[in-house]
Amino acid sequence: MTQDIQNSEVQIRVRYAECDAMGLLHHAKYFEYLEVSRTELLRASGMSYREMEEQGVFFVVARITIQYRAPIRYDDVVTIHTVVDRTTRTRVDHSYKILNGSALATEATSTLACVGRNGKPILMPDHLWSR
Repeated sequence: MTQDIQNSEVQIRVRYAECDAMGLLHHAKYFEYLEVSRTELLRASGMSYREMEEQGVFFVVARITIQYRAPIRYDDVVTIHTVVDRTTRTRVDHSYKILNGSALATEATSTLACVGRNGKPILMPDHLWSR
């Protein structure tokens, strides 16, 4: 796994329980893989999501798009590339590529909104913004 503050690369081996009856990675599991990659990218910046939650800061998925280009199967090892495309005081935009070997299997984008414990939008605290 390689990372810096603006991009991340995470590898995941597809587990049997994540597949449908045809042995393909179930479409809903892709979103979990994207979350793993985002979480590791945040950790690379020196902050964990748990620490943010303890401070009353949450990032919720406001928008997500995904394009399935090629199937991913049980026991494949995929690499998820995540890039921070844009950051403002209230949101973070990411783009993703999931590679199965050298083949592009999936492309996705997401927008995360910064909210407080009550679920209402807040400005990203200075200590997070500076990272």
